[in-house]
Amino acid sequence: LSYRWLLNEFPVFIALDKRRFVSQTNGNLYIANVEASDKGNYSCFVSSPSIAKSVFSKFIPLIPQSDRAKVYPADIKVKFKDTYALLGQNVTLECFALGK
Repeated sequence: LSYRWLLNEFPVFIALDKRRFVSQTNGNLYIANVEASDKGNYSCFVSSPSIAKSVFSKFIPLIPQSDRAKVYPADIKVKFKDTYALLGQNVTLECFALGK
């Protein structure tokens, strides 16, 4: 499967850069340091070359908040699900730190 994200309408695909990353493992879109320009409606576009089929998700609205007065305590929690792999095969593990 291949994952891409659109912003507001087809074919405006999100350009990946230092702030935006799409996991090819689960299709999640990660945005670091959200900016006002990130506001909009997002849709995931999934395609499968092996069966020549593509689908879009429903649009998901993102509304950045400008409440900078609110202070959040420093808190880092890490919890992973058990991961299994066959001997002799490759495995990919992903870890993301979120926040500012």
